[in-house]
Amino acid sequence: MSGLFQKFSNFVETHQLIQKNDYILVAVSGGVDSVVLLHLVQQLIEPLDLQIQMVHINHCLRGEQADRDQLFVEQLAEEHHIPIISRKVNVPKYLANKRSSEEQGARFLRYRVFEWALNKTGADCIALGHQADDQVETVIDHFVRGSGVKGLCGMPIHRDKFIRPLLFATRKEIETYAKSNSLHYLIDATNVMVKYRRNRIRHELIPYLQQQFNPAIGDAVIRSAKIMNEVELYLTEQARLAFAECLINLKKNKIILDINSFLNYFIVIQKYVLYLLLEQVQLSRSLLTAQKLDQILKLVQRRDSGKKVILIDNWQLQVNHDHLIVVKEIIADFQISVEPGKNYSLLNGDLKFSAELINKSQLPGRFPEDKQIEYIDYHKVEGQLIVRNYRAGDRFRPLNFKGNKKLSDFFIDLKIPLHQRKEIPLLVCDAGIIWIMGYQIDDRFKITSNTEQILKLQLLREDPA
Repeated sequence: MSGLFQKFSNFVETHQLIQKNDYILVAVSGGVDSVVLLHLVQQLIEPLDLQIQMVHINHCLRGEQADRDQLFVEQLAEEHHIPIISRKVNVPKYLANKRSSEEQGARFLRYRVFEWALNKTGADCIALGHQADDQVETVIDHFVRGSGVKGLCGMPIHRDKFIRPLLFATRKEIETYAKSNSLHYLIDATNVMVKYRRNRIRHELIPYLQQQFNPAIGDAVIRSAKIMNEVELYLTEQARLAFAECLINLKKNKIILDINSFLNYFIVIQKYVLYLLLEQVQLSRSLLTAQKLDQILKLVQRRDSGKKVILIDNWQLQVNHDHLIVVKEIIADFQISVEPGKNYSLLNGDLKFSAELINKSQLPGRFPEDKQIEYIDYHKVEGQLIVRNYRAGDRFRPLNFKGNKKLSDFFIDLKIPLHQRKEIPLLVCDAGIIWIMGYQIDDRFKITSNTEQILKLQLLREDPA
């Protein structure tokens, strides 16, 4: 048993990252870190009775090199008889009308695919190949940007369904392991391009700090990150206690806090209570920039009644006399009558929907795994086809399921945030829900051997993830 595998196995066990009988997705880029991660996880398959699947993302940033990487990983999956989800995301297209860096855009789309893959497969977790040197670079990057305590903790070992089982290992240890096990991997030419911020930190800033200040700067940064993590845990726990003291009312679209109680706490606890407010409505704390936090705290301190701060989309924070309120402006219900053979624009053009009558000979050899396309028995449709959004009390019959299920429970199972549920269109008729668009059809409308009329349903969006 190699030294790195023993460390890996101990790290996984200590932090309870992988359990017996788990279904694991392994993100594989083709680089040394992800190839070694895959090799290590494979050695746990038999002792832990794991099921694994690979995930590869082509960001469409490096032309032929990106396609080469995708082919390499797909061949790696075939060689090891591992199923793979291989996706392309068009980062340049995504960034065309957005004020975001290439690195930020790639990360956003990458994690959107990861979330989609987790939902699609029902996997227990997805393993990412970040290692100790990546952690050092991340913490330094966050420090230079002026990050708060959470940013200085670096990447978490375990967050929701994302795990980082290599976070203990240095780049040198990983490369040595790859060499000793004759593992083939690809070298990304962009890793040495200093036009990227991360590469400047890796190739310029860290070597300078090592030469001029501390040869063991990596160890020092990791040590500081661990201390910051302890501080973060303490502040979060204190904020939870404060939140409970301040809470007046908690509903799915509105939270009300008492300003008098809120102001009794130190400013740092007030900020963490605001973070928890966003957590309650499943919004990212990153929405609360330093500038926005200061703006909110000034409104609260002045009790600027009637003033509000827009958080994102329809979510806003308001001050009303002695109350601090986070509320969502409810998306208006919509309802559109549809006919086969026509195309429809939904949600202000964010989605396109079409329904087309086809015959059996036009059915694909197997139904697509992509839930943006579905086929139903048109004969079972009763009355007018309608596209609308979710209504309280909606029920449907899940595919291959005997009984009915509340749509709200279905959304909870998929961990779909409250503020997104009204934005998921439903195809319905007089008989009930036909299709939760992009997710699942109702069992009553599935195609059988007796089906004569088939309706092909298609949902189009910029990116299916």
